[in-house]
Amino acid sequence: MRHAWTGLASLLVLMGVASINRVGASPQRRRLHRDLVPARSKTCMNTMQGLLYLTDDLGFMCSRQEMDYSTGCCKAGTQYSCTGCSASDKCCSEYESCVSCCLAPQHNADKLHRGVPRAPKYLDAGAWQSAWEYCKGICRTHGRSTVHENAYISTRHHCYSASKVPMVADPLPSGALAGVKVALANPNETCETACKRVGKTCSPSHFPLINSCDKLREHVACEAGCEPGRLSGGSAPAYIQTTAPKPQRPAMCFTFESAKPAAPGSSTSGMSCTGSDANAQRLCPCA
Repeated sequence: MRHAWTGLASLLVLMGVASINRVGASPQRRRLHRDLVPARSKTCMNTMQGLLYLTDDLGFMCSRQEMDYSTGCCKAGTQYSCTGCSASDKCCSEYESCVSCCLAPQHNADKLHRGVPRAPKYLDAGAWQSAWEYCKGICRTHGRSTVHENAYISTRHHCYSASKVPMVADPLPSGALAGVKVALANPNETCETACKRVGKTCSPSHFPLINSCDKLREHVACEAGCEPGRLSGGSAPAYIQTTAPKPQRPAMCFTFESAKPAAPGSSTSGMSCTGSDANAQRLCPCA
């Protein structure tokens, strides 16, 4: 029995010494012990939902086989990949390419995200918190990238541009609309009046240059589609109000069907500054 009490006393003494050593250990010694613990590897956020490809927050786009699932980072792949993207409208055929390309330094996502609201119609939602969140958000499809609300305008429907709308025609030559403001008229308003409202004059010679679905979609949604057509008083290009009678095809955009490409100064092929339609909003060139 005495041996048992002796062993217990020895154990208590050793525990006390160990406790004193821990309390008296220097910060340097504690730091050295802590530094022996391996640091955690870097982790990444990624787009996750892609069937074949993923993009991480460093801008790398890779196949699922090239993804390190323990960190969420691409082990290989291409950084800032713009495969399948068009430089003219900044729209891509794949969501992962759009996010990767958007993160490229030349596209300034790290600066742009601070001034872009997460939900333009609901400013209380605030701005994007980072370039990664900004690119991941704006590259998603939305109503303006569709037609009839059940089909895409283009195969390139993931856009990181300000308009977020893919172009269906070649862009205009540089400087073609220099000094021209494209204004959207009110229903039943002529282009003469619309241009006066913005302090300019309607320029008939520039109508052919704005007579396109791409230009219309920069200003309105064209929810029902866009096609050539004739409106009363030569009032195309124009958007038909959603409240218009069904025969006028509400939410449709119309370009002037017989207009021919023309340089500034040439004839306007029938489009007029004075035409108007009670249910249409005209697109007007103001110089």
